[in-house]
Amino acid sequence: MNTKGRRLWMHAAGMFTGMLFLGMTCETTVFAEGVTQADRSGTVSAGTETIQTDMLTAAAQEAAAAVQKATQEAALAQQKAAQEAAQAAALAQQEAALAQQKAAQEAAAQAAETAARQAAAAAQAAMEDAVLVQKGVSRQEYDLLAALIQCEAGGESYIGQVAVGNVVMNRTESGKHPDNITDVVYEPGQFSPVRNGSLKRTLGSGNISASCRQAALEAIAGSEPVGDKLFFRRVNGRSGQVIGNHVFY
Repeated sequence: MNTKGRRLWMHAAGMFTGMLFLGMTCETTVFAEGVTQADRSGTVSAGTETIQTDMLTAAAQEAAAAVQKATQEAALAQQKAAQEAAQAAALAQQEAALAQQKAAQEAAAQAAETAARQAAAAAQAAMEDAVLVQKGVSRQEYDLLAALIQCEAGGESYIGQVAVGNVVMNRTESGKHPDNITDVVYEPGQFSPVRNGSLKRTLGSGNISASCRQAALEAIAGSEPVGDKLFFRRVNGRSGQVIGNHVFY
């Protein structure tokens, strides 16, 4: 090869080397007679699929984490609800037990009170019967005397109530009046409750205080707070034994 030929070969070789470098830089492939764009679609597709796979994997992981978190929260909520339900049930059971215990105590107390009241009433009735039998007085006469005391001295002291009964019993033994309580009480013109009808109303209603009944029983038994006096009236200046609003003579 002569000098000119070598120059041409070196020039061609330089151009080929430059074109090859440029092709590599521009992602091209250089051939001897021209330049052809390199086919990189496979590489790009593979990269895109890798990115999509990574994104799907991340999304799946996030979804799994969210499901796991929701499951844990649901389990905790269910556990809390179960605990609260158990506590509420225990509290309700305690309250029911306390209420039942209280009801039982109240029932027992009420039963005891009723029994005590009945026992006291029975004892009172037995005592009354014993006195009435001893003195030969019927229960109807006893009720009548108690009603008269209620009308005449219901607002007086207990001793004033006994004093009214004392006067009635004195009359049954005086020889100047009937010898029994009924006839003494209904003796004409003697007691205003008979005249104005209050005695009849009191007997009908049975509205007689315990103190008036006890005063009648005590008078029948022989109590004499006013001695042998046969009369009483409202205090009006008349001489006699004054007890409350009554003077006895």
